[in-house]
Parts: sequence; structure tokens; C-alpha cells
Amino acid sequence: MRSLILLAALVVGVLGVAGPAQAATYHVTGADAQGLAIQSEPHVNHVIRYVPNGTALNVSCQVNNGDQVDGRVQYGRPFRTWDRLADGTWVYDWYMDTPTVATDGYSPGIPHCDAGSLPALASGCVDWPSSKFLQTPLTSAANGGTGSVVANPHYGTDYHVNCNTTDHMNQYYAVDLGMRAGDPVLSPGGAGTVKYAGWAPSGWESCGQYIIVDHGGGWWSVVCHLSAVYVKAGQTITNDTIIGAVGATGTSEAHLHFSLMKNASITAAGGVYGGQNARPRHLYHLGCGGGYYDWISQGMQVCY
Repeated sequence: MRSLILLAALVVGVLGVAGPAQAATYHVTGADAQGLAIQSEPHVNHVIRYVPNGTALNVSCQVNNGDQVDGRVQYGRPFRTWDRLADGTWVYDWYMDTPTVATDGYSPGIPHCDAGSLPALASGCVDWPSSKFLQTPLTSAANGGTGSVVANPHYGTDYHVNCNTTDHMNQYYAVDLGMRAGDPVLSPGGAGTVKYAGWAPSGWESCGQYIIVDHGGGWWSVVCHLSAVYVKAGQTITNDTIIGAVGATGTSEAHLHFSLMKNASITAAGGVYGGQNARPRHLYHLGCGGGYYDWISQGMQVCY
């Protein structure tokens, strides 16, 4: 398990929503024997787990434009109200004892989720698909065992630029995580095959020691500035494989830089270029009660 991974010698920021509303407690009711699905977004087929009737859940806000579930209808139209929980996950409101949804699709007294909380996607970039696994690339050992870090995405600034250039590494949505030198590093995209591991070649020196992992379907992840590399090209890894250690190679201060991309290419020397940069979406985290981050915002506290 990720919480137990340590190498010898080696609250939650809520999904990028500014000013989250105070959560109120409601209960699951009317679900079938399997229970109510807690999902990573207000759409079907994104199930994280199921909870039984009577379970208390902290609801922060609602949307009225999610998917219809089980053919439920209210006021002669599909029932599309979903509740966003305090940890950023979602449940279908039909099976909650929240106040009866009004004709506008919202329960009286429950805040509406901020429709603008997720900025428009930068031109030429893509979202990491919710159908593919993505995780926070740290363990409970991060930052002296606190198991949490502060994220500094810098989207569109500094070295974090380019969505779909053909001759450079596209890193618009790259994320810097404030971690200590030596902290163990996981692959952001989890299981896959290592395409490159070692010192970045000429033209990519600012990455220092870095690792590229192929997660299938044209989706890759990259981590930079490592002080140590524990895998090699061609190696198959799992979600829990420690692939390296945080460092300051190629930069002035220890931190973990990670980036995601679709349909990129790699030079014979090991430099990534082309394709499209991908915005991190639906990141699984085991710490802080577990759940998913819909995306990563500036200054957000991120758990392992």
C-alpha cells in the first residue's frame, strides 16, 4: 500500500474551488443493496466506492446538469442533480435526504457549485481522461512523514508553457510539488512501461534527471529534477513502484516537477517533444481520507 511504502535512507485543498462553502451533513437513503455510488465527477461510470443507506455525507454544493441515473424523473424531466462532497467527490442527489429539489434543479439552502471553478482549457492542450488512472505522485513519507505537499502549477508561466508545439516539450499544465530532497516519487499515471530514465539530454537539461513513463493509448507522464532514479527503460512498473527520489538536478531548489502528455515523441537521446500537454484531472489520493482531486490549483494542499 502507498501508506506503507518507505525507502531506507531515503484540510484537503478542495478541487480548485475558490472559497468552498461550509459542508452540511446529509444521509444516503433509498439506494439499492449495493449502496450509493461515490464518483469522481457528476457522471455515470466514474465509481470510486459504494456506501450503504444511512451513511452520513458532507455536502458542499450542488450542480443541476449532471447525468441522469436509473431513469429518475422529476417535474416531467430527467433528474440531473448531483451533490459535491467535502472531499471533492460526487453522489447522485436522488438517493440523499437533502431538501427536495426545486424546479431549478437545486435543493433550497444548498449552495450551487461554482461553475467557473475549473478554468477553460488552454488552446491546444487536452484533459487527462477520467478513464485513465492518475494519482498524486507522493507517498505518506513526503515532507518528513506529513504525507502532504503544496502545489505550484504556474500554468502558462516560467517553464510551464506550450500546449502543442511540434519541436519542444509541451508543459503548460506541468505541476511543481513542494517536496524535500530524497522524498520517494511515484509515477503520476501509475502503472506503465518506462520509456526513459536518467539524465535529460542536451536541450532538456533543465529537467535534470528525469523519467518518462508510457501509460498506454498515447498517454505519457514525466517527472523531473530527481536526485536518484530507481527504474530503467523498458521496465514495467505498478501504481506503487517507487521510481525515483526528489532532488534539485537541473534546478536550484528541491521539488518534484511532473507533466502529462498525449501522443508525444522521444528523440534517440531521450528528449520529449511534440504531442499535446495534458491538464491533470481526477487525481486519486489515498491520504486525507482518500478521494479524487478534480484538478490542481495554485497553492493547493495535496495529499499522498
